Amino acid sequence: MPGPEETPAPPKILWLARLERRFHTWRERRARARGHKPTVTPFAGYGGDGWIRVLGRVLIVPPRKPRGGGEYASVRGWRSFLAVPVGFASVQITVAGKTHTVAADRGGVVDVVLDATLPPGWQTFTMTVEDSAPVESRVFVVAQDARFGIISDVDDTVMVTALPRPLLAAWNSFVVDEHARQPVPGMAVLLERLARENPGSPVVYLSTGAWNVAPTLVRFMRRHLFPP
Repeated sequence: MPGPEETPAPPKILWLARLERRFHTWRERRARARGHKPTVTPFAGYGGDGWIRVLGRVLIVPPRKPRGGGEYASVRGWRSFLAVPVGFASVQITVAGKTHTVAADRGGVVDVVLDATLPPGWQTFTMTVEDSAPVESRVFVVAQDARFGIISDVDDTVMVTALPRPLLAAWNSFVVDEHARQPVPGMAVLLERLARENPGSPVVYLSTGAWNVAPTLVRFMRRHLFPP
């Protein structure tokens, strides 16, 4: 006879994860004591008929002195890792006139699928946390009749990262100015041509990099004319 059902044991949290959580909590307390407030850094999402996947991250970003050049100002890679993640924050997402309240994970990442009926193509919605100013984000809704899509790796396919050479890859990621990063020759033209020849096709970029560098990648692809 089969034995009685056993209640699964609660998942164990590794000591390293607990240490990381304490460190981020300490950093968050210090940042709040200095009067800094959290905000949402949005990432482009995607969706289909009746649903969207919303991506973003709740961070306390250290204030920076104004610098000339806007998007073209010098930015070192290590600056992407100075922001403080706000774990388990409550985030309000307003899409198509309806507001949803969701919780970030312990690293401040928002990754949630919501019910929403939106027309195909790029659509916008807003995200806010702790009564901060709403931040606009985008989502690409794939049409039901779409039959073509583009999926591209980022590392050494879109951007030259030298991942097989760890020390060089670390130097590129943390020390080199982001504007000195080089695109893989010909890839922007190839992907743009594929997207142009297949209107309405989704373009998805994959990377094993940390969430911290996502805004850097977005700026890089915009500067080098990769399709969004």
